[in-house]
Amino acid sequence: MLLTLPFRLTGRLILAVPLLGGMCREVARNPERALLPFLINLLMGIALASWIFGPVIIMALALTLAPVMLVTIMLASADFGRAL
Repeated sequence: MLLTLPFRLTGRLILAVPLLGGMCREVARNPERALLPFLINLLMGIALASWIFGPVIIMALALTLAPVMLVTIMLASADFGRAL
């Protein structure tokens, strides 16, 4: 219960963002149809931002995603007291 509250709040906050929330909601409803256009839009947005602002966007994206990946790896490899 303690860990689910921040994840639920984060999910609701992402869905509240006007453009990103609609795309994420569509992917959640029908992933077979909407996942590929979502990924293409995401990559095109990153490419456009790096074209406008330069390679600083790519570095900022890498610095932002590094702690996220660290937490993901830690949660994936953690033993929560149960035997496999």
